[in-house]
Formats: sequence, structure tokens, C-alpha cells
Amino acid sequence: LHENKAFDTLMEAIARVPNVYLWLAGEGPLRKALEDKAEQLGIKPRVRFLGWRNDVEALFATADIFVCPSRVEPLGNVVIEAWAQEVPVIAADSLGPGTLVKQNETGILVPVDDAAALGRSIKHLAENPGLRDRLAEAGRREYEANFTERAVVDQYFAFFDKVKTAATQVE
Repeated sequence: LHENKAFDTLMEAIARVPNVYLWLAGEGPLRKALEDKAEQLGIKPRVRFLGWRNDVEALFATADIFVCPSRVEPLGNVVIEAWAQEVPVIAADSLGPGTLVKQNETGILVPVDDAAALGRSIKHLAENPGLRDRLAEAGRREYEANFTERAVVDQYFAFFDKVKTAATQVE
């Protein structure tokens, strides 16, 4: 629970969307401030602070939507994890997620720190199960094509072959 993760923005978005619940897994220096913010926004009954968790797959299995509101997210492993578990993704268009997510194909991107846009996207996705399913399936296909162990190993071998070919041509 760190400033880079933008959970304050996520809470402001949740305050705009009735009847949705927010589960925050993790610990960090902002926990108390985030708990206070949930109280101030009137959403505390809909927010669960789960603490540090090692059962990520179980959390994804219970999620309808995964939201990555991060201001700073260099790669976006959490997006890849959501895809692996077939959970539709909404993410802030920060470096990692913005590079990974194909807009309205493998997820939904919103501007960083835009609580209104984030809230609209959460509401839209919550109200459209067909879209949730389509995004989840496309995310899973993206995961299988590019991020499984086999896919990553194949990409390394292709890279090494390219380097070997280039080195051979220089000789």
C-alpha cells in the first residue's frame, strides 16, 4: 500500500460506483491513510483490507474485475497474473500496463490518476458481463501466447538465433 499504486484514486473511483466492493491485498505505509480515506468517502463498508496474502490465485478466482490503478508500474506483472487467471483488467495507462494492455481488446486503459474515468470504466465493466468475458478470454489468450514459460523460452531461443545469425554474418 504505497503511493505509487494509486489506491487513493481507486477509492475515489469506487465512491462513484454503487454496489461494488473493493478488496485490497497487501501492506504498506499508507494503510492507515487509506482506511481513513475509505471512511471519509463513505465507502468503508465496501472496502476490505486483506493484508499481505500468498494466495493470489484464490483472490483472482473470486474477483469479477481486476483494477491496476498504479501511477508507477514498470512491467505490470499483476496484469499478466490477472490474464493468467482469466480476470478482466482495467489499468491506469502507466508504463507497464500501458505497454501490455491492448485498449478494449485485452483490457481497458484509463489515464493515470483519473478517478472519474476509472469509475466509469469500473461501472461499465460491472454492468456488462459479456464484455467482462470477452476481455478475460482475450487476456488469457495474450498470456498463453506471450507469457507462459514455454512462450518466454521460445522468445529467448528466437532472440539467441537472431544474435547467432547476425554474428555469423559479421564474420
